[in-house]
Amino acid sequence: LWNESSHTKLPLEHLEPQDQALFLYHYAYNSSIEKIYELPPWNNSQGNKSTRYLGDKGFILCLSYQQPKTNLSPSISPVIASLPTSFYGYPTSPAATSPIPPAPNLDVKWIRVTLDWVLSGLKPSIPTTQIYEHSFIRLNQLLAKEGCFKYDPLSEPVLDYIIRQQDNSKMELPQTLLNFVHTHTHECHTRLSRLQHMLEGAGVDAQVLWKYTFAKSFVVGNGSLLGEEDVVRRIQDSEEEWRQKKLSFVRKLK
Repeated sequence: LWNESSHTKLPLEHLEPQDQALFLYHYAYNSSIEKIYELPPWNNSQGNKSTRYLGDKGFILCLSYQQPKTNLSPSISPVIASLPTSFYGYPTSPAATSPIPPAPNLDVKWIRVTLDWVLSGLKPSIPTTQIYEHSFIRLNQLLAKEGCFKYDPLSEPVLDYIIRQQDNSKMELPQTLLNFVHTHTHECHTRLSRLQHMLEGAGVDAQVLWKYTFAKSFVVGNGSLLGEEDVVRRIQDSEEEWRQKKLSFVRKLK
């Protein structure tokens, strides 16, 4: 019953309305179509890099940011002779009157995925394998020789190395990457990788985090007021409730 197609009509009338909602909420869940990601920041020290990376276990996305052209030129820009005053008559700061730079345009160069990443969108029971698994294994071996055993596989320097290794399988470990891993060992550089690491440490399948709106908001930094520990604890509590009720639901639906 549990692995049948979601189009199969289930006898939910045997469940209370609250239990029906809980069952459908978890039963219809497909992490592959619920995932959202935080784009690499563009207004930082790396903002002018031509190539940026975003990745997860089953895919790597290559993108770049292009700053839009502005129509303002120094010759026609107005000259501020004195600071303007606010509504209350106090001078405002120059920063308050400066134009906000427009957000850059995003150019997706390519996306590389595993076959099971594609198929999991149709059948969520298909597990996603690690993209470029052999390259990550080799990276682990090279870093281990340098005394580095923990690093964030989703960080941009790591993804950049993995992609470059596809063109040069014998590529040595760059000193810049080694310095990065040494400096940021045990650190997770994205909200996603931090949550995944914490959930796995708590014995929870990290793929379930996409089931929860509050977790998605945290991943993309969309005004979430919850901390990492709060997000993990709420997911743990919800998944434990679901685990306890799932068996009784199945018995009632048979």
